[in-house]
Amino acid sequence: MVLWISAAVLVVTGTLFVVFTMTERTEDVPVTGGTWREGSIGQPVFINPVISGNDADQDISRLVFASLADMSDDIRSDETGREWTVRLKEGIRWHDGEKITSDDVIFTFDTIVNPESRSPIAGNFDGASVSRVSELEFKFSLPSSYVFFGNTLRNMRIIPKHIFGNIPPANFSLSSFIREPIGSGPYKFASYEKEKNGFVSEYRLTVNKDYFGDKPFIKEIIFKYYSDKNSLAEAYMNGEIDGFLASDPGLVSGITIRREIKTLHATRYYAAFLNPSIVSAFKDASVRRSLSNDVSRDRIVNEVFGGFAVPLLGPVSGSGVSGPSARLDGLSFTITVPDLEPLVKTADILKSDWESQGAMITVKALRPADIQQVIKDRSYEVLIFGNILNEPQDLYSFWHSSKRFYPGLNLSMWNDRTGDSLMEEIRTEVYPAVRAELASKLTSLIADSTSAVFLASPDYIYIVSPRLKGFETTEVITPVDRLADISKWYLVTERKVK
Repeated sequence: MVLWISAAVLVVTGTLFVVFTMTERTEDVPVTGGTWREGSIGQPVFINPVISGNDADQDISRLVFASLADMSDDIRSDETGREWTVRLKEGIRWHDGEKITSDDVIFTFDTIVNPESRSPIAGNFDGASVSRVSELEFKFSLPSSYVFFGNTLRNMRIIPKHIFGNIPPANFSLSSFIREPIGSGPYKFASYEKEKNGFVSEYRLTVNKDYFGDKPFIKEIIFKYYSDKNSLAEAYMNGEIDGFLASDPGLVSGITIRREIKTLHATRYYAAFLNPSIVSAFKDASVRRSLSNDVSRDRIVNEVFGGFAVPLLGPVSGSGVSGPSARLDGLSFTITVPDLEPLVKTADILKSDWESQGAMITVKALRPADIQQVIKDRSYEVLIFGNILNEPQDLYSFWHSSKRFYPGLNLSMWNDRTGDSLMEEIRTEVYPAVRAELASKLTSLIADSTSAVFLASPDYIYIVSPRLKGFETTEVITPVDRLADISKWYLVTERKVK
């Protein structure tokens, strides 16, 4: 018995020693393999980064089409900030094997600025021109210095001239390549499934083994599409998908199993924009200040955005000041709002807050298409709307006086010479510390003017399976940016010696 016990102890201790040694001397490392299933609401329509506008299109385009940052060896400007020279990497190719050259980049730019393409990113290239230097080198020229143009170039995604060169931009949608794209990114088109009624239920991508950038670990990406948010959440609970972007914070509490919540801080804000050209009372700074002070921002953050937001008093988190409130007796106006549940809830809270101070408020919810017409005509009294800041320091498009009327987006029609000067100087200042100081002055000036009642900056909520590793993104501009570092994601590991 003693012999058997001694043998058992020897086996156990030996096993523990081996396990301990393996644990100490080896580590889990990511390896290629696995399939990631992403759920989404909506439909892929135009898989093309030049003309795609909806989230489903942009998700696929981000993975299929490489950015100029990935494709180039060098992006640099001259000392004036007006000339930007780019050189492509040697030997990079499209998914079909064709060589990528300067001609593809120039064609992409020409398509973006062509009015027929109706590109949603055309505004990023206002006033710019491009010229060919060589097969791999080209130069962008600007009418004036713009320090943020380098980021615009790095984020530019290139389309193949040999595919679309002979197709008028207005007819891109008729090409089979709009659904079965040829790109140069880390993933390439494999297949899609469509129901009899035309609803695309699934879109499948496979890893591009010849990708010239950091090759991803995940072998296959499948986008699965659903008609509404409840179906999407149910699909996650049933294990049909591995992750999804929760547009409604209320979905979070309903996901009770195998979840990790990735909170993505966004450079965007919602505000109630005041139109003094229609409501003359809004010309009175004390009235505007009272409207801003009377808002229950914490209530909006918690009841509308489920706590996944930051309250704002200005266009940047933490900016702005508050002060004593005054009564709003006799003030009457209509709040116009897109007919989207979170924004309608926000409008109802504002109505309650302002009516408690004596104002008389009507809420009018409009379809997104009608909202665009109201913005074009500037026919709203108060408009609840959101701004996305591609560059947090660059508020020119939303607040410069030259943007007060359509197609500009200065929705409060703010007109301030000091503010204009600051915005113009920020765009040309090459020293980051000086630019940050100018931006701080500008945001304080805008906040103090209370030309808009700033409400909150909501986060994007990304719900994923715990089996996803390597996800490190914490800040985004738009939802598609959650895929920016997909080459670092992994699902499969193996033990290797340290």
